[in-house]
Amino acid sequence: MARVLEPLRPLVSLLLQASDPVGTAAAATDLAAAGGTGAEVTALIANAVTDRRLVSYALLHASVLDEAGQLTGAAPLLLARAHAMAAMSVEDGWELVLTVPAFLKDSLGTMSRDNGGPGLPLDTGRTIRLVAESAQTHLVIAAPYLHPSLAMALAPALATLLAAGGTATLITRALGWSAPDRSDANVEAVAVLREAAGMASGRLKVCSWDESGLGVHFKVVLADDQLAYVGSANLTPGGTAAHAEAGVLLRGKQVRSLSRWLHVVADELTRRSVG
Repeated sequence: MARVLEPLRPLVSLLLQASDPVGTAAAATDLAAAGGTGAEVTALIANAVTDRRLVSYALLHASVLDEAGQLTGAAPLLLARAHAMAAMSVEDGWELVLTVPAFLKDSLGTMSRDNGGPGLPLDTGRTIRLVAESAQTHLVIAAPYLHPSLAMALAPALATLLAAGGTATLITRALGWSAPDRSDANVEAVAVLREAAGMASGRLKVCSWDESGLGVHFKVVLADDQLAYVGSANLTPGGTAAHAEAGVLLRGKQVRSLSRWLHVVADELTRRSVG
């Protein structure tokens, strides 16, 4: 059975990039079963995932499409299997997320080809935006180093969430005037997010470690206790493009546990600030 399912894994990895992986997989299965075309199935999945250019290759690798881009006779069954695999992964799973600087891109491509590609790891910047855009009730953004450009990339998702009545928590460091090494970049990034929040700024909670040392050093973007990026990358151009970084995209009960911990940290930072 493992040998039968292996060709589907790149496709499942792509489906898991969607905000609703199970729903996207189910819709693709239904479309194929109802007589849809290869182009329609490809477009349906491509419109839901971040690595759109890989969709046709993954469908071909899974034998859902033939060389001419048409659905194979086995397409509905194969898509149904991918649907089941996505459902199991969403319940409790993780995917590798990397920042790959220019000097490593060729090596990553070679690794992917040598291991059956096209299932490349997720990209850090796109994954962080995906998580933020998926938030419907609460978003947590946590990093010791921020940058205004990354704040601008997350601002539309934050604004949409808060305007719809959701809430957000930002955890960082060195914002206060009393901080030993006050960070101008962090202050400017927070200003960008506050401006995006607009009239809903009261639903954005900002927590900062303003004492000596790093204080907080985790890098997390978490949505609705269901989906989270956890990794080494700060929310800076270096972390999302220039440096080699590694992390994971988490789904399932691990996210709820992580969320509880982050809220404990936020409450303690608020207490220390008030004190």
